[in-house]
Amino acid sequence: MDQTKTGIFFKTYGENRGHALLLLHGYLESSEIWNDFAVLFSDEYFVVCPDIPGHGLSAAPAGNCSMEQMAEDIISVCDHLGIGGFHVAGHSMGGYVTMALLDQYAERLDSASLIHSTCFADSEEKKINRDREIELVRNGKKELIINTNIPRLYATDNLDQMKDKVENSKNIASRTPDAGIIAALQAMKTRPDRSDVLAATRIPVLLVGGKKDNLIPFEKMEEMKTLSPRINLISLEKSGHMGFIEEKELAAGELRRFIDSNFECS
Repeated sequence: MDQTKTGIFFKTYGENRGHALLLLHGYLESSEIWNDFAVLFSDEYFVVCPDIPGHGLSAAPAGNCSMEQMAEDIISVCDHLGIGGFHVAGHSMGGYVTMALLDQYAERLDSASLIHSTCFADSEEKKINRDREIELVRNGKKELIINTNIPRLYATDNLDQMKDKVENSKNIASRTPDAGIIAALQAMKTRPDRSDVLAATRIPVLLVGGKKDNLIPFEKMEEMKTLSPRINLISLEKSGHMGFIEEKELAAGELRRFIDSNFECS
């Protein structure tokens, strides 16, 4: 584990030989969620897994938080490591950060992958739910959010066989400080719709969707696929919102094939 001057912590796997892959975790997660997945790429790529501000060992931002600020923090990690161009894959909230990177730093990206994530803004209903969660955290009821939300990340069919994985996700979430949770919820609630950015992309994009995702219907992934011929879509038939865990080898194989086919040495 290392950190930048601005206090963004990150883990690395493999050697820094110019072939970089950034993995960005989701809400109530940390770089720890990638432990088993990241090593599958370390033979060929320098894999960097940052703790997004307010999660893991990275401190929560002092003021208002935004996806744009998170993207800037990710760039600070790359600059700290001397990484120019890179491939990036973001899970859920990490995908929202990926979209901000695609919007603001497209010249640094060799490819972008959204893993169980979208380019769309929150619906009004979702914004109300974000506010409810913020109030729960402020009232000391973080565990209620964790015990309700974390099992829904996994396909219902997988809950029994993945009890250990669900518990690990809960443990990571429980270590997320209240300020970090609130900052992330506010940033997600206020993020803009970036479908125009995805439609105008000049780099290859991969969408990874779970057919049993309780949070993002696969139809949303198909809708994004229509925005540009540069967008690829793969479906994980047995996965919910955590396909890189639920179908780890399949998800890793598809991501590696996509990156290898669009490889550009940074």
